[in-house]
Amino acid sequence: MAVVIAAASVTAFFGRYWWVLDLVSNFRAHMTVILVATGLMLALGRWHRTALVVGLVAALNAAAVLPLFIGPAARPQTADVRVMSFNLLSDNTNYDAVIDFIADQSPDVVVLHEASRPWEEALAAADLGYEITRGRTEDLIFGSLVLARPGSQVQSFGFQVSDPRAIEVVLPSGVAVLGIHPLAPFPDDQTERRRFQFEFAGLWAASREGPKVIVGDFNASPWSDPFRRLRTDTGLRNSQAGYGLELSYPADANPLLQVSIDHLLHSPDLVVADRRLGPPLGSDHLPLVVDLSLVG
Repeated sequence: MAVVIAAASVTAFFGRYWWVLDLVSNFRAHMTVILVATGLMLALGRWHRTALVVGLVAALNAAAVLPLFIGPAARPQTADVRVMSFNLLSDNTNYDAVIDFIADQSPDVVVLHEASRPWEEALAAADLGYEITRGRTEDLIFGSLVLARPGSQVQSFGFQVSDPRAIEVVLPSGVAVLGIHPLAPFPDDQTERRRFQFEFAGLWAASREGPKVIVGDFNASPWSDPFRRLRTDTGLRNSQAGYGLELSYPADANPLLQVSIDHLLHSPDLVVADRRLGPPLGSDHLPLVVDLSLVG
């Protein structure tokens, strides 16, 4: 089993070539733990050569996972902007719990994914003090919904499967936020559409001057190929650094089956003051809330 997992973890670095490998990469942290444990067992059983190979692969995986646990020596005590992202799950009806959580957190901008008409109506009726912008068109059952402070500028780029599935918010502070919800990695043309959606996010970041954020349900872990490419191509930083695995999906699953696919990336002129996952609110995702401070 150890050899099979070791082989799977290595081939998962090549997720750009096959969507199955990209799915496997989501479990890199899990595979690291298994490889360390089985490597020690093999060593104790005097399978030294096999233990050495498994140990080397475990070290390779650990090198990819450990940066999530390493953050700055000190974090800002105050924040200039608070961003929240949450995949509601379209058939979730826990309206009051979600509205109360938003009111309690009081973010400057909220990006809600899989927001259907009932959610749009419930949030409008709640009168939370935000300007609400719908990302979907009438022919779609759901899309991303933005709640932003008055004075923000919002633009939707469309939420059809062939669209960027992204919505832009420029806050009065000048911080630009792109909420994204790329497709999950599956075969055929969906893989190409997903690649286009990540590339669009990268091009958006490249075209934007000043402090910027990409946030949302990425349907990708930090080790997924499109996630890694987005970070490399844009120079954006992962807000997850220093906070560990932050397993956000599925919300009610055993941690052994959970993965981290809800993210916030930010430009170097922003620093993370705090990052946290909210409680289960009836969705298969946990809400993500990140406090950011402007540098200088």
